[in-house]
Amino acid sequence: MGTPAQRLEGERSKYPAMQVDEILVWRNFLRDHDLEYNLLTPEWIALRSNDVGARPQLGDRFDYNVRLGVDVDPGPAFPDNIRRAAIASRSLRMDALGFQDAQPVLFEVKRRAGPQNVGQLVVYRDLWKVVYPAAGQPRLVLVFSELNQHILPTAQASSIQLVQVPTNFSFLSPHAALRQAP
Repeated sequence: MGTPAQRLEGERSKYPAMQVDEILVWRNFLRDHDLEYNLLTPEWIALRSNDVGARPQLGDRFDYNVRLGVDVDPGPAFPDNIRRAAIASRSLRMDALGFQDAQPVLFEVKRRAGPQNVGQLVVYRDLWKVVYPAAGQPRLVLVFSELNQHILPTAQASSIQLVQVPTNFSFLSPHAALRQAP
């Protein structure tokens, strides 16, 4: 029983940048597309090993809560743990990152995709090129259940791939726990 957040507690720790409804959308995306993405390389995992929060492990296909930002380091006058926390708190967070062959794929996951999500992905793309210049030009993917039609021209002009994932949100109902009780 409990709230949807409580019922998805294990998944919320794996996908810390996602809300409960977004986790449902992402699970359905993974069901259909997981194997289209490479395993994360040991080099990428090592690169992320000092980051704050959840870090990818060998065997993972996706990295979550990847932080991007420039000029956010408070400087060497602060202890390393404080610096890392300050950098993390001032950085932007991508929902997910995957790789197809050598190309990075940056994901934003939403129940209802709107203009702000298109803007987020464009900013992530430009920051990615500054923070990880050797990693190559990323592809942008907006995964959603419902779409604000007004974003279509901008998404197309920005080369953002739109992936609609039908998702049943009845799990979020306060009555869902009662129906699932034995």
